[in-house]
Amino acid sequence: MSADRNTADARDLFDRGHAALDAGDFAEAVECFSRAIRLRPDVAAAYRGRAQAYLRMNDRTRALADFDHAVRLKPDDAQTYADRAAVLFAQKLHDRAVADCDRVLNEDPGRADVSELRGRCHAARGDTTSALTDFADAIAGDPDNAPRVLLLRARLHLDCENFSAALADCDDSLRRAPEEADGHATRGMVLHAQGDAAGAIEAFTAAVRLAPETTFAWLGRAACHAMRGRHSEVIDDCDVVLNLAPNLARAYELRGAAKQALEEWDAALADFDAAVRLAPSASSLFLRAGAFAGRGDFSAATRDYLEALRRDPHHAATFNQLAWVWATCPVEDVRNPERAKECATRACELTDWKDASYLDTLAAAHAACGEFADAVGWQARAVALADAPEFRARLDEYRARATPT
Repeated sequence: MSADRNTADARDLFDRGHAALDAGDFAEAVECFSRAIRLRPDVAAAYRGRAQAYLRMNDRTRALADFDHAVRLKPDDAQTYADRAAVLFAQKLHDRAVADCDRVLNEDPGRADVSELRGRCHAARGDTTSALTDFADAIAGDPDNAPRVLLLRARLHLDCENFSAALADCDDSLRRAPEEADGHATRGMVLHAQGDAAGAIEAFTAAVRLAPETTFAWLGRAACHAMRGRHSEVIDDCDVVLNLAPNLARAYELRGAAKQALEEWDAALADFDAAVRLAPSASSLFLRAGAFAGRGDFSAATRDYLEALRRDPHHAATFNQLAWVWATCPVEDVRNPERAKECATRACELTDWKDASYLDTLAAAHAACGEFADAVGWQARAVALADAPEFRARLDEYRARATPT
């Protein structure tokens, strides 16, 4: 009689747990399922229910433990494997997630949702061929969800720099769901990567018209405006982004670079300071160093360039800019011509001696050391690569100073 009573009470608690889940009271759901488990620890469904409640509370560790228990109790339940696979994917345990997906798809090859999940796992672990196969199965198996999976596949193609395939998937997705902002935004990403700033701006504009809260579309459009030198438009779009996402370092970087281009040095530095505070990186430090140099604070610029190189010791542009400061700085205590030669040489090595501006810096470093014959040689190579007026003017200057009077 006691066993029957426990079963009835557990069933009641189980029903109450699901009602709490549906009502959004996840703590109550956990409590009901836990009490049901204490009464009937042999029922897998209660563990599955509690796992779902834990997931809604963003507690993946406890959810995964409950799914593990449910699988042990009922090893033939395909849905539990599918649910567990989703948690494993979120935990970046991709190999285990694939194994669970395999088990489900061996029993039910038509599960498009599981094919999609396995495709995402394969993509995350670098198995592009398998990911593309799974995405194709998911697209064919669930036409209603195909627009979204097409965009997943488009981003995978984009990661592989297969731009034509990525664009084709975006276009297919938009034919099926023309009012989906994500389709336009993803198309903008592809066009941006191809260097088609005008086309990307059009796509991103369509995305923000349909969904004004789409942060990455505003940010993508700002980056395209930056490509075209439209600094005011960059600032306007980044203002929107930072209203939507105040802690997005990339938006501060883009806006700061636009203000720097307009020679609004203090405003640029304020944005770069925010970017460094939020996400200190070689990129943000490099940008802030340029603003310090533009404002004439060469000591601060040098410190930031050195810290950027500590974080990314293979960044040619940082070596080049630091070399330029050390070679040309008007502040005697900051100038360091010998170190400038070392840094400029490294910048040229990293770019196989094919960047004219870096050769120009190397020539300036030699000139700063009084080595005008060497400066002439490097400047002539810079002019041969890019016959810019300022390069030729410096070549004439070095030649004049190299010629004995």
